[in-house]
Amino acid sequence: MKIVERHVIIFSIAMFVTATGIFIYLPFISVERKNTVTPIDIEELCRVDVEENGWQYVVLHHSATDEGCANSFDRYHREEKKWSHGLAYHFVIGNGNGSGDGEIEVGDRWKKQIHGAHTANMELNRISIGICLVGNFEEDNEPTVNQFKSLIRLITYFSKRYNIPESHIVKHSQVIQKGTACPGKHFPYKQLINEINSLQPL
Repeated sequence: MKIVERHVIIFSIAMFVTATGIFIYLPFISVERKNTVTPIDIEELCRVDVEENGWQYVVLHHSATDEGCANSFDRYHREEKKWSHGLAYHFVIGNGNGSGDGEIEVGDRWKKQIHGAHTANMELNRISIGICLVGNFEEDNEPTVNQFKSLIRLITYFSKRYNIPESHIVKHSQVIQKGTACPGKHFPYKQLINEINSLQPL
């Protein structure tokens, strides 16, 4: 065998071994993924084609489930609760199990600008925006980073558009009605209020 041919064969084998090694190694290379929310236009998301209600409160809820989305809650409220308007809330914010992590889903009640069914106080339901975060925050969990960011953006928008003061941003458990722990003892309410205040103009 000529020396040139031998070198070509050796080079080819070396390239094959190298390529095979890279192929085997690639699946084990860790890729850093940033925990970010896809930018959305909140004003466009909340735009409606009917006359807007004079909203005065925001009421915060958790689903008390590990997963879910607006469609699954809507089906439950229609079939089990027998509520003709379905989904009790105006907005649902996903945790990645059933819908996107931090994804804001808009309910029909918001699109139609009608009362919610998210508290036992019907008078409050008529003037309050119900926001539900998927998750059980009475257990060891807290909202995901993306859920929290989306919630802040929503509330900041509502505060400005409807002139809703901090005192009218309340947990479900603060509503005068039959006792409830919603949105759970691990919901970071104080942090939420502080974050919103920090975004308000002086």
